[in-house]
Amino acid sequence: MRRIRAVTAVVAAAGIVLLAGCGASGNDSGTSDAAPAQKQGAEAADGNASNAKPQVPGQPQAGKSQSSTNDDPTVTRAIIKTGSLTVEGDDVAAMRQKAVTAVAGLDGQVASEDTGSDPDGKVTRANLVLKVPTKSFEAAIQRLSDLGKRLQIHQESTDVTEQVVDVASRIESQRASLDRMRALMAKANTIGEIVSVESELTRRESDLEALLAKQKNLTLQTDLATLTLTLTAKGKPPVETEPTQDKGFLAGLKGGWNAFTAVFSALATAVGAMLPFLVLLAIIAVPLWRFRHRLRKQPTAGQ
Repeated sequence: MRRIRAVTAVVAAAGIVLLAGCGASGNDSGTSDAAPAQKQGAEAADGNASNAKPQVPGQPQAGKSQSSTNDDPTVTRAIIKTGSLTVEGDDVAAMRQKAVTAVAGLDGQVASEDTGSDPDGKVTRANLVLKVPTKSFEAAIQRLSDLGKRLQIHQESTDVTEQVVDVASRIESQRASLDRMRALMAKANTIGEIVSVESELTRRESDLEALLAKQKNLTLQTDLATLTLTLTAKGKPPVETEPTQDKGFLAGLKGGWNAFTAVFSALATAVGAMLPFLVLLAIIAVPLWRFRHRLRKQPTAGQ
């Protein structure tokens, strides 16, 4: 009976040991399976981190081309508009007054004006250089075309957006450079350093003023369009006539007389230039000639 109990105890102990070993192997296998997965996830994260490039300010992000940045619809285009218009009518003076009123209604102005009239004093031609807001350029052309019969029209647009952006960027860089130079000026100790920094500061300030003037000029050109308006009387278009050349006997006589007067004028100029020298030569030569003449006569009188 004791032997049976001892065998039973041994079998139970062996079963417990086997169960414990299976559980441990199961845990080890689960741990070994989870470790590679975690390792692969870490390696993938490291790979993504190594492949990711730092984003540089001002550069387009991945998936965006440079052309899409340039074609950004939020960028305001800078356009310079110019044009010319010729209108024909019965009363040029009245058309001119209506043109000035129409341009003033569009917040424009007359930059320059040139008018011509016939022998009776009636205005037959008027050339006006008008400045109108760029946004009202087409409206100005339409209003001025309604003054009479439109004979000629020309329009031209120039995109200067890149120039405007470039000048603005250069101005910003130049101002930052001036700030650095002023900081160096505050730290300068010797006279040589002060003179050197001050000279460079003056040069950079001059460059900044030139850039600001260029920016102002571009702003004026883009804000105000230029329109040249020509008003002519009906049936009398402005024609630039070349001066006629004379031909025949009278033309030859006139040419000869002009040549004669030109030669005479040249000779008179030469004589006038030589006259002071001739007078001085006469003052010196005449006494010498008289003295020599007296010397020749003295031996004859002695004999």
